Amino acid sequence: MISGITLMLFLSCDFLDKDPFDLITPDKVWEDPKLINGVLVNLYDKMQVEDFNYWHSDSWRLMNLSSMSDEAQGSFQKDPLFDNPNATYTYEDDLFGEKFSDRYKAIRNCNDFLAQLEISSLQYKEKEDLAAEVRFIRAWHYFTLVKRYGGVPLLDKSQEYVSGDSIGKLQIARNTELDIYNFIISECQEIASKMPMSRDDAGKYRASRGAALALCSRAALYGASIAKYGTLALDGVVGIPLKEASRLFQISYEASEAIRDLNIYDLYNKKTDDKSQNYCEMFLKGNGENGENIFQKQYNVAGNKGHDWDKRNAPFSYRGGGWGCGIAPTLDLVESYEYVDGTSGKLKIKDSNGILREFDDPMELFEGKDPRLFASVFLPGAPCKGSKIEWRRGIVNLSGTKIIATKQPDAAEVYIDEDGKSYNVSGKDGGADTGDPSKTGFYQKKFFDETLSDMNMGKSETPWPIFRLAEIYLNLAEAAVELGNKDAEALEMVNEIRSRAGIALLSSIDLEKVRQERKIELAFEGHRFWDMKRWRIAHLDASNGGLNNFRGSALYPWYHTASGKYTFEIGNKPPKQVRLFLEKNYYVKIKAEDTSSNPKLVQNPGYTN
Repeated sequence: MISGITLMLFLSCDFLDKDPFDLITPDKVWEDPKLINGVLVNLYDKMQVEDFNYWHSDSWRLMNLSSMSDEAQGSFQKDPLFDNPNATYTYEDDLFGEKFSDRYKAIRNCNDFLAQLEISSLQYKEKEDLAAEVRFIRAWHYFTLVKRYGGVPLLDKSQEYVSGDSIGKLQIARNTELDIYNFIISECQEIASKMPMSRDDAGKYRASRGAALALCSRAALYGASIAKYGTLALDGVVGIPLKEASRLFQISYEASEAIRDLNIYDLYNKKTDDKSQNYCEMFLKGNGENGENIFQKQYNVAGNKGHDWDKRNAPFSYRGGGWGCGIAPTLDLVESYEYVDGTSGKLKIKDSNGILREFDDPMELFEGKDPRLFASVFLPGAPCKGSKIEWRRGIVNLSGTKIIATKQPDAAEVYIDEDGKSYNVSGKDGGADTGDPSKTGFYQKKFFDETLSDMNMGKSETPWPIFRLAEIYLNLAEAAVELGNKDAEALEMVNEIRSRAGIALLSSIDLEKVRQERKIELAFEGHRFWDMKRWRIAHLDASNGGLNNFRGSALYPWYHTASGKYTFEIGNKPPKQVRLFLEKNYYVKIKAEDTSSNPKLVQNPGYTN
């Protein structure tokens, strides 16, 4: 039962416009629609959104969904994972796993809400609307569980302990992974028609019909991939039978089509003359209502609901004292961005004769690349807050000798050349293998607020896109290709995204092209890590697209004092550990405190308690 309510603002400062309260008894809550909405705010607040504040373990370790995929590395050298290049990092047993109890407290609150709502004095339509919304939140909780653990206990009603009964009556076994995916899908299908297509300004950040369909689209796609590429274990507690793949791909396809057929979302395309800025704007503060976001998380500094992204990720010279530098995109990712003519994105650091090319400005190396790259990654020489990113490996002196940076920029490592001129060996934003700055030559730009003047913790308000239309197009394309005989529609979806991006359209489609587009379009939005897991490619060698032996490569600009020009070389061994992703890591270990409290929770394969 819900015995008390503490109001916590989650979605918008105008979601509830009323005086705050500390403790409300149940009988009072269910008499007042406004107080019921207060409970609803708390339920939203408990949703586990993998946003700017989502890290494994302590945030300073820089282990987020980007740095643990092949998109990026953590910058500074204060944790074994991102230091000691001669060692190997084995993915942790509980990576991005949380206590069952945390999720089930939230699920119980949803179940309690639904039970109390049923006997409340609200009108039928009010009950139906609120019930649909809470069922969406509950389905979201189960999705966060199933993609980590596989099958989990399925509770769609609150358990009540009766004095004198054995506690064992409340301990239930894990359902199959398929059971959980089927539950999420059926809930989303049932509630979608009961949810509004849009909401007024006061409730615009609450889930709508599009959000329910989007969760159905994503969950069914995940389940289908696991059925096709995964293996069964523990009698289906983990894994999904192969025969279910087509059905689940079809469900994802139909849910994605249903979103498109709503005709209320569009790919953001307001700056057609500047494709890079157009893509960049979609993720900026104040642009959450961009027409593409289906469901988003908003932040409000005045309501003490800001986030820390800019403080933790500002390039070195922009960080305003301490922290910063955070997530460093890899050269591997940068080269995944094609050229606008559709050719391979491999950078041309040498001419046709194998001679290093020289550039007046480092940014010249990237001319002709996919505009989304410039909106997502701070490259050497990229503009930022009125100046330029300056990351260089070192200088080449008048005699042609390389002087490599060995200290971070604020150490003012100065080299005096033969003509008496002095140079800071690194750029103002990095270049050495030590200290805080990026070790790859790049910083993450997507979501970075260049207008922010107060660069401190909790001062960022950039919204987080939980679902946006481009993902739905890519879900549809992937499901279409997997189903077969739907290539024309898959090609149309991918080409709409590429057209918006300003890159050459494809003339044919296949699964690898869909996956490539997904990698680029959704970079740094928390998808790549889960995609590598559901496709079952994470355990492959890095040479085959997996995470084993991956450390990420770097790009090293060198400044030549004689010519004032730049050349580049590839750094294949930045000071990062190579990685080892074991097949057991496709599922997270259930914590001992959870298995000890419920002996019926069988452990996932490959782990012991």
